[in-house]
Amino acid sequence: MVLGNNNRKTNDMGIDEFLPYLLAHASTLISRQIDEIALAEGLSRNECKVLITLSNKEGVTLNELAGLMIIKQPTLSRIVDSMVRSGWLYRDVVAEDRRSVNIKLTSAGIKQAIPLLLHARKMDSRIAKNIGLKESRLLKKLLQSLVLK
Repeated sequence: MVLGNNNRKTNDMGIDEFLPYLLAHASTLISRQIDEIALAEGLSRNECKVLITLSNKEGVTLNELAGLMIIKQPTLSRIVDSMVRSGWLYRDVVAEDRRSVNIKLTSAGIKQAIPLLLHARKMDSRIAKNIGLKESRLLKKLLQSLVLK
């Protein structure tokens, strides 16, 4: 026990009960799995994230994509440039605002994204199997309420 304010005793909280630690630990474990998949596919983690994100979007601006991926725009710009050179992405000028450019998948990018989406669904299924389908759905809702605010 530790003395808190006003000399009241408070229970020690072990690190394994500290929510930020648990979230970070879970994220690290999942990130390692994503890195293994990326390596097997010959991609970086961020390239995988770009392909998966764009496979579910019609086209997004670089800034929107950076926000979705939680990555700095200059870093993402270099990744996108490389992926454009590889033929997986293209830039589409928005007709209404010629200054704005949407990033979209090419047919080669779609082919590259398909196995990644299959891996992502398998990871989702493994998590649901480990904690239960109901709990998995609840966890998604709780995490979405944290990150989408």
